[in-house]
Amino acid sequence: MSVQVRLARSDDADLIHRITQAAFAEYRGALPVESGALTETVADVAAALRQGGAVLATIDGEHAGAARFVREDEDLYVGRVAVLPSHRRQGVASAMMGYLEQLAPSLGCAAVRIGVRESLPSNVALYQTLGYEVVNIEPHPRGPDRSFTMRKLVAAHA
Repeated sequence: MSVQVRLARSDDADLIHRITQAAFAEYRGALPVESGALTETVADVAAALRQGGAVLATIDGEHAGAARFVREDEDLYVGRVAVLPSHRRQGVASAMMGYLEQLAPSLGCAAVRIGVRESLPSNVALYQTLGYEVVNIEPHPRGPDRSFTMRKLVAAHA
């Protein structure tokens, strides 16, 4: 059983939306501030793909996860990292992040950055395990939570 990761295509917007909705469903009503992912439409995902891109992960041919990215200055910002509940703890998030870390320098990015909520400590711990460091902590813009910006250098500055 190995995780395969590939770049998403524009016609993958519906699939990415379905994976994200299924992965984030457990957070509905469970977080101090509702995840914006839960109100997204397929059109929102398609727009995000046009601005940046996404990756899709499979295990033995079954869809397992998705993550989106966009270049922001010298960083590749990764968001909406979504792993289907049936495929958690199988290395899917780690594989997607590893793929994006390898992709970043080819896009002119020296680091990968991700935003993680304080109310999801297991996510913070995962990214720390992958070598990400908390570089900023801010109040969540929509309510009583804090947002951690985590970053990992992946290429020397030019």
